[in-house]
Amino acid sequence: MVDITPPLGIEIRGYFEERIARDVHDSLFAKSLVLDDGETKLAIVVCDLLGAGRTYLDKAKELIRERCGIPHSNVLISCTHTHTGPSIEDMGYGDILVRKISDSVQLADSRLTEAEIGYGREREEKTVGNRRFLMKDGTVRTHPRLKDPGIIAPEGPVDPEIGVFVVREVEGKTLCVLGNYAAHYAGLSPTEKREDMYTISADYCGAFSEMIQRLRGERFVAILANGACADVMTFDPRNPHGKATAFFGHAWRVGGLLAAKAFWAWNEMEFCDSAKLSAAIDDLAIPRRMPTDTEIELARKYVSGKAAPANMRHHAWKNFFGPRIEEYAEAPREVKTWVQVLAIGDLAIVGLPGEIFVEHGLRIKRESPFKYTFIFELANDSVGYVPTLKAFEEDTRLPLEASGSYETTIGPNQLVPEAGNIIVESALKMLDRVHDST
Repeated sequence: MVDITPPLGIEIRGYFEERIARDVHDSLFAKSLVLDDGETKLAIVVCDLLGAGRTYLDKAKELIRERCGIPHSNVLISCTHTHTGPSIEDMGYGDILVRKISDSVQLADSRLTEAEIGYGREREEKTVGNRRFLMKDGTVRTHPRLKDPGIIAPEGPVDPEIGVFVVREVEGKTLCVLGNYAAHYAGLSPTEKREDMYTISADYCGAFSEMIQRLRGERFVAILANGACADVMTFDPRNPHGKATAFFGHAWRVGGLLAAKAFWAWNEMEFCDSAKLSAAIDDLAIPRRMPTDTEIELARKYVSGKAAPANMRHHAWKNFFGPRIEEYAEAPREVKTWVQVLAIGDLAIVGLPGEIFVEHGLRIKRESPFKYTFIFELANDSVGYVPTLKAFEEDTRLPLEASGSYETTIGPNQLVPEAGNIIVESALKMLDRVHDST
């Protein structure tokens, strides 16, 4: 585990406005777990970051290969998607990050010891809600107003499963707890001050880490990896939670509740002292979505200030696509990215390269041949939102400007509508292949 907290003055990513870090609420980490069955070695790294592109993560994997001898296919690096983490591109932070990630794996690798492992799962529904809603005006809207009377129903499902994997010394000290949960960042509470937006924090994944160690009364590497949660948030706007008054209070109550549920699953585990390890990785080339003349025209209207954003789609045009129209028009017609599977006995970990709709994660879990399947989004790359075909179809029912959907808007979304199915099919084929080989 290596501290990757950036210096103050760095840009913070995750909102529509520019934010420069003024304070640190809690530190950010690159947390690593290395496993070795005598034949195969795997490395899992989870970073407290909004996301990171393969340009940086491929460099980190190469350093890990040089230092530890672990091949690229056996190293999974993912991000927790905290919206109070730094811009990778600012202040040369990305180059530092590459070395910090490889340091984290090297330290874990140097501490390998005989161990036992256990698997478990629990559920928690209170901390997840789908953030896309069918509205009475016929649109699908991302993040409608709290208790908006125009809401009909959520557009999609949630995945309330908490996956838990524990590594401990033989009948002894805990070495690592790896959790997996599909919820977007929790963020600041409604009662908190505006200046708190300029504070670095690992959000609820950091709170989970601290709270599960307190519950156990031990210090160990505690990790919570983000599942497929592109269309999921940590509350339901139809019936929002009561206000949390502490600094980053909602993040801490979400993290604390998940830690308690994970601790429950942990206490019911049976442990074993051996497991077959294996890995597979697929280098995909997915067609890029190209902007239409209408999208360009609308984006320029919002960037120029001729219209004020009224919903999340308008914000996407103004803040993400509009300022980068030329970049999108000149970009390569394909995006090369990774899909990955690691197997640890009865557990498969599936690494997916963007912000993945929960439906994709649920399908992979449903069709996986493994007893336990964890989904890690923002793994090995960050290719933007990966919605379902259904979401794209729903968002084209009305004129382009009328929709309030964020995730299917060009800018946040970079890949063709079929990208989700391409990624899922790749993952399922690798799951079958890895399962058959073990």
